Amino acid sequence: MVKNIVFDVGMVLVDFKWRQVMAGVGCTEEEIEIIAAVMVNSPFWNELDRGVMDEEDVISQMIDKLPGLEDKARAFWENIHLTIESFPYSKDWVKGLKDDGYNAYLLTNYPRSLWRNTAEQYFTFLPYVDGVLVSSHEKMTKPDKEIYERLLEKFDLKAEETVFIDDRLANVEGAESVGIKGIHFTNFEEVSAKLNEIIGR
Repeated sequence: MVKNIVFDVGMVLVDFKWRQVMAGVGCTEEEIEIIAAVMVNSPFWNELDRGVMDEEDVISQMIDKLPGLEDKARAFWENIHLTIESFPYSKDWVKGLKDDGYNAYLLTNYPRSLWRNTAEQYFTFLPYVDGVLVSSHEKMTKPDKEIYERLLEKFDLKAEETVFIDDRLANVEGAESVGIKGIHFTNFEEVSAKLNEIIGR
């Protein structure tokens, strides 16, 4: 019987509006693509998620890779908290599961300072969450097997009683590798229906 629902955060419960924020600090469409390739869709961001390297060092390395765009790249990072917004459905989804007796957890790849500057302010669903595991706090990231094992250990969960929802298929497969039931997030309506089917709700 399923007792625990574990959510990824980005693009499942919250939007990550980095394009809008880059545009807001004056980046052209071309500059947005250039900066994103270095600062968002890159191994550098993975290092921010992992939290092993000093965050300021990682940011400096990013900016060094963007000659001529240093000021805009720095402005983007200074406004990175503005990229985060909970989806309209998120609060009611998590609260509804809690009201029905399920435990709710978060398992997320997330940079340390971004978490500090966004979670309490922008996560409308946070009051209904029983526990949180953040990659940069644990020094490990999805889809590495160790982070799922850490989740089960930290909150004393049984894999066979747990469902994990993530928008990245590799992360879902990582959860399944330790016996957790995985759901690949595509859109709220489809995934909510699939979850309800699994838990018999």
